[in-house]
Amino acid sequence: MGLLEGVFVVAVHLVVLLSVLVGGWQLVMLGVAYRQVRGARLAIDDFMRPVQGHSPPPEARPYLHATHEAFSTLGWRFDGLYQKVPEGAAPQADFSLWLSPDGTVLGAVVATRAEKDPVERTVLVSQDASGKVLTANDLPGTGDQFGGASSMGTLLHAAPAELLAFHQQRLQAEARSPLRTWQPGQVFAALRELSEHSVKLWAETGHARWKPEAPGEYSYTRKGAWRYARQAVRSVHDVGAAQRERLKLPRLGSPGASATRTGPEPKLPAKRSRASGIVNAVALGVCLWFVVAYWRKPPPEPPRAVPALGSIALEEDVDAALAAPAFADGQRATMAGGDEVTLYQRPLGELRLTSGRLVAGDAFSLDSRPFAVTLPAGTHPVFLTVAEGNGQQTPVCARLQVSERPVSRWRAAGAYGVDSGTASFRDAEAEELMAGKLGLLGTEHPLLPKIEPILSSGMGGVVELAPAPAANVAVFSSGYGDGVFPTWFGLDAAGQAASVVTCFTGLRLATPPPAGPVPSEG
Repeated sequence: MGLLEGVFVVAVHLVVLLSVLVGGWQLVMLGVAYRQVRGARLAIDDFMRPVQGHSPPPEARPYLHATHEAFSTLGWRFDGLYQKVPEGAAPQADFSLWLSPDGTVLGAVVATRAEKDPVERTVLVSQDASGKVLTANDLPGTGDQFGGASSMGTLLHAAPAELLAFHQQRLQAEARSPLRTWQPGQVFAALRELSEHSVKLWAETGHARWKPEAPGEYSYTRKGAWRYARQAVRSVHDVGAAQRERLKLPRLGSPGASATRTGPEPKLPAKRSRASGIVNAVALGVCLWFVVAYWRKPPPEPPRAVPALGSIALEEDVDAALAAPAFADGQRATMAGGDEVTLYQRPLGELRLTSGRLVAGDAFSLDSRPFAVTLPAGTHPVFLTVAEGNGQQTPVCARLQVSERPVSRWRAAGAYGVDSGTASFRDAEAEELMAGKLGLLGTEHPLLPKIEPILSSGMGGVVELAPAPAANVAVFSSGYGDGVFPTWFGLDAAGQAASVVTCFTGLRLATPPPAGPVPSEG
């Protein structure tokens, strides 16, 4: 059994064990929450657009109408209606903003327009003298939205009056006097200010980063998305365990709901029984037995598929002779769509590796990790394999030539995503240099003014960030645009990296290339 297969087997059994220990649904929800947060487009204003009037629009959900009337009855000051309207799309959610009579509590009511599993939530927000933000809401499922300087509380299915009493109890117990006050007309600006400050705190701790190409937008890093997802799943689990009785209460706006009700008080989660501990111990023993049995008698390995002759869909341990012709001028090939093309090699320049820690990724991303293999420091040529046919030129491969030694086999190194249509090879120190120039709240990426001339006159080149010997960046068009592109390391006979290749599309090679180089006309 190979090392990677053994690690996989152990991982599978650990997942089974964790499913027993913490509940399989939590693992599933954790994965779903991570994917949603990691891939979400996040903005400070969240596409918020003001709506005229003092009442929710007729098509808004009943929850918003009922909560709106309840806040009015409590004497709260209405501070505007808003809608979440992405560009070119229909409204996705309605928001109603409120301010308490003494100005110390901000209220936000949100109701999405999704027919299936709509989100309906009321959130109360206060800030004390130390800057700590305290929130109370009537629905769990969110992580820390205020950069770690906050305290969140949930009272399931609470009516506004009940939620306000719950919030005030928490303020008395946790907040430092005096509380911050706001004036009418400031709720939207106050929530936006708190959100911007929270993103700054997240960015300072490495949990989020501002998007240089879009002012006011940000995204969570892997670490930040994982933390947010864990908090969201934990909030659902903890609140469900402590407030199980309140789940039976109807939500405001549904039949039988009352805006003045008082539901049962939350209870502490029940302690695990001894029987639960015995079940977990037995499950652990069964999982360990399966792991040991699998290692002692590994299953037969399935036959490995042999790549078609002439294919450059590089795979781990494939004979390098199958791919070598793709990196020669004049080679004929067939594109994935069936078009006949001729391949040419275009030198892009010399990439300077100052630390040897190579990074491959979107040219404008500052959240990439270097490969585990460290390459020799120094300058190495970069080439772009271009397919010409039907009057078009398409980049199909980018190659960093580390040494002159021939490649004897290829090893898969992973894949990276491109969202800007421009990929790159660079040293990790180049990424650090760009991040330093960009700054925490910068909106102008240092590569933008340098890449545009390169791509307008060709398909790639080398961008200098500072005078030599500082690291530079090799940039190149990623073929047909955005996507996720695999990368391989070409190893020589001694197992040392001799080449690094990213492929943007699949090719099938035709006849061997003609003798001698054939110059490109493009």
